[in-house]
Amino acid sequence: VSQSTGASRYLLKSLEVLTEMNLIGFVSAIMVTGIWLFYIRHLDFFNKEKLKFTVLGFGLGALATFFTFPLSDFITTIFSIEYSSNTFYNLFVYSFLGIGIVEELIKIVPVLIILVFTKEIDEPIDLIYYASISALGFAFIENLLYFREISGSVVIGRALTSAVGHMIDASIVIYGIIIWKFRRKNFSVVIYYFLLGAFAHALYDYFLFEELLLFFYAAFAFFIQCWAIMINNAINNSKYFDYSIDYKHDLVKYRLAILLTSLLVVSFLLNGLTQGRIDALYSYLNSMVWSGLLIMFYVGYASSFDLFKGYWRPVKFRFSSPSTEAMPGMRGYSSLTSIFTENMIVPLNHVGKRIKLHSPPHNQHLCEIFHIGEGRIDTRIELVSEKGKDPEWFVVKLDTPLNVNSSFKSSEILIKIRNKHSSLVHDEHIKCWLKLVPEGVDPYNEKDSSRYTSYGFIMINGEDYVYRQ
Repeated sequence: VSQSTGASRYLLKSLEVLTEMNLIGFVSAIMVTGIWLFYIRHLDFFNKEKLKFTVLGFGLGALATFFTFPLSDFITTIFSIEYSSNTFYNLFVYSFLGIGIVEELIKIVPVLIILVFTKEIDEPIDLIYYASISALGFAFIENLLYFREISGSVVIGRALTSAVGHMIDASIVIYGIIIWKFRRKNFSVVIYYFLLGAFAHALYDYFLFEELLLFFYAAFAFFIQCWAIMINNAINNSKYFDYSIDYKHDLVKYRLAILLTSLLVVSFLLNGLTQGRIDALYSYLNSMVWSGLLIMFYVGYASSFDLFKGYWRPVKFRFSSPSTEAMPGMRGYSSLTSIFTENMIVPLNHVGKRIKLHSPPHNQHLCEIFHIGEGRIDTRIELVSEKGKDPEWFVVKLDTPLNVNSSFKSSEILIKIRNKHSSLVHDEHIKCWLKLVPEGVDPYNEKDSSRYTSYGFIMINGEDYVYRQ
């Protein structure tokens, strides 16, 4: 290969990837791809993409990988790019221009081909779906290179970081097209997100090159959260959106946990075959902590979605001031971790659930118009006040009407659960803020919080809760 020139050099280099792989490495690459293909395919809840286009997207992503060689050589030659001792050069030139721009451009081409030549893409999640499929094709070929000298540690590492990293970066790039196509017609956002995805890729590689592992894992955790928010927004803004898909989230989550844990076991067996039992045990124990944490993070955070039709949740990139509610001695840590807590998705998937409501004894005004009754959480709304936007309010249709005068609606109220981690299944006497709806105000369209009347707190319980007299 080194003595070849022109197109023959890149042809031989491509053939080298395919001819030097070993059987165990090939099977391992298929396993890694299969797990994340399962995850991505089951995120397309409403209108699943045809299998033939999925295969096409994966095939094009794998094929496009081989064009990385000439494009990378062209750019590095034009700009004389090589790894140096200059930190900023390595990040912004070597990693960003030499790697990030090249690979994200290659990965996005298959998606654009499908977007132009098919009518399959009719909801935002489709674009993330095909971007991730293309990235998996890219990662598959890359894994064949890494798995030529197979070990379990390499397999689990590639599965939990590299394959996911490629999907995240490609999703960031495609998110600009999602915003342009489904939210606002401003093409500059497409360029912005392409550069952002390429920079995220560069940052990933840079931290590994420089062996800044603490920064690597912190940045990677943040990127996972961003990915989850982008997927959540794509789901919420599907034209096929339906609140009844809630139960499907849990199925995806549990199955992903089983598949990733199984891969962890397989990596231990591979280490046993290649390194011997003792070395395999040490490798397994060393990787258990970080791989276990990543698996929990994927299952707990990256697979939990907050359903709210038409809502676009922003990614909050800020280090807020220390929380006044933090425990003494922990406020500094609260400020450092705020970027993660601010972007944590807490599912409030209560729409469609039946609840029992009762007035707390201390709310005398509410006791005068309502005591005990039942209702159904009908939809979710966002209220806007001078403090900002609050997307955590629900419209409740009451079976037992309020004893109010004609200035208020008797069968509709607004509630907001005070502790959003509360479970309508497991918790009792859940405290909620209450707003009454004036006559003439449509809670499904009116966002101005000042149009509603605050009425203290009301308590709710699950439908099967039995009040003791």
